[in-house]
This record gives sequence, structure tokens and C-alpha cells, in this order.
Amino acid sequence: MNMFLQACVNGLLMGGLYSLMGMGQNIIFGVMKIVNFCHGEMLMVGMYLTFILYTFFGIDPYLAVPMVAAVMFVLGAGIQHTLITPSLGTKSFTNLLFLTVGLGLLLSNGALVIFGSEYRSIRTAYSQTYIPMGPVTISLPRMISFGVLIVVTIALFAFLKYTTVGKQIRAVSQNPVGAEVVGIDVKKIYLLTYGLGVALAGTAGALLTQFYTIFPTAGASFGFRALIVVVVGGLGSIPGAFLAGIFLGLLETMSALFISPSYSDLIVFMTFIVILVVRQTVIARRK
Repeated sequence: MNMFLQACVNGLLMGGLYSLMGMGQNIIFGVMKIVNFCHGEMLMVGMYLTFILYTFFGIDPYLAVPMVAAVMFVLGAGIQHTLITPSLGTKSFTNLLFLTVGLGLLLSNGALVIFGSEYRSIRTAYSQTYIPMGPVTISLPRMISFGVLIVVTIALFAFLKYTTVGKQIRAVSQNPVGAEVVGIDVKKIYLLTYGLGVALAGTAGALLTQFYTIFPTAGASFGFRALIVVVVGGLGSIPGAFLAGIFLGLLETMSALFISPSYSDLIVFMTFIVILVVRQTVIARRK
């Protein structure tokens, strides 16, 4: 029973980071209707930024989160302005697909050239601190990361629901032509949206550095999991992405506990395929 409860807690805490990744991917897709295939690499860039801030400037990884998010927002906005916007004008999904895939390869190989292939990590005074809570033990860094996730999720939801810019983002996601007719600058909203999505990916990367190694291809598996979160949680749904990330984290830990850790990825991918098939069947029957 204790092992089951421990697996549930670990899955919940890891699922929170999947949620954060998925929310970044979801907001980009919900507004711009593009799948950001370099989302995982953006997470990797956030990890290396956190590593640089800690190693060379002595900034605690959690204190570095706002700085990493700001830098990643600027990076995302720059990419949107110089690369994504011209490709959106072509109205070609293929162009955007190859652009984001190529950008991901550029980022991962750039990190390989700059930092090498060595696995790096961040170890602080509290990295190996564990807090006993009844029958389970919780890693302090994971607990802090989950707390940051909750704050970010609430802030994002409030931003989209109550602020003027947030309402404009929701208007563009529903009808970009109608939004432009009433005076909303759609290109500006696209720029803000892509920057925000990339900032969320960078934030997830910064939070991961306390309990995950840093290397140039670290974002690949997380990028794919972000896509799973988007599909399972519903395209464009922030609450859905949050719940789907938690579900994914629990699925991984439960499959590792009851089957085998080596099969956890297989179980995740099989579940993803089953959900896709069931969803398409339901859609086809409704038609």
C-alpha cells in the first residue's frame, strides 16, 4: 500500500510538469492553430539557461525561474516575428511543420556544439532533501516545483479570463477574422501567444533542473509528452491540459509499479494511440 501511495505522489508531482509543458503547447495551438514541434527543445534551452545562471552567477534555480521565463518569452516572440509570421502567410501546414522541426534540430545541435554531449546537473543544498508525510516521502524540489506549477496555472487562467489582453487572445482563438474586424491586432496577439507558450516551456525546463539531467536532446521526450497532453486534454483547453498532464504522470508511475519501468513509455504511447482511435470513432459517429 505504501508503494502505491508513493507512486501516486510521484506521478502527481511529475504530471504537474507535463501539465506545464502541455499548457504552453496548448495555448500556441489554440490561438495559432499550429503544432510547435520544437516545444521540447525550448524546454531544453530553459534548462541550460538555468544551469548558466546557477553555475556562473550563483542564482538559485527557483529564483532563476522568472528570469528564464522572461528570456524565453523574448526568444519566442523573436522567433514568431522573424520565422513563424512569414510562414503563416503561406497558409501551409507543411511549411510550419518543417520550420518548427528544423528549428528544434537547430536548437539541440546548437546546444551540442556549445555545451558538448556531457550530462550536466544542478545540485543545491536542498536537492537531496526529502520530507516524510505519513506513509510517503516527498522530494522537496519536486514539491516546490509543483507549488510553482499551481501558481503559474492559476495566474495563466486568470490572465486569459480577466485581463484585456487575455480576452483578446481568446477572441483571436475563436475567430481571428472577426477579432481583426473589431480592431484587435492579430499579429501582435500571435506574437504574445507564441512568446507565452515558449516562456511556459522554459519555466518547465527551469523547474526540471533540480531532479533531471541536462543534455542537448533532453527535450525530445518531453516535447512528445506535451503533444500527448494537448490531444488528451483537448485542443486549446488549459484546464484540460492540466488534468491530462496529471493523468500522464500517474499513468507512467502506475505502469512502472505494476508492470515494469522499462515498459512505461510503451504503455504511454499505446494509451495515446487508443485515445486517438476512440476519439476519431466518436467524431465519425456524431457525423
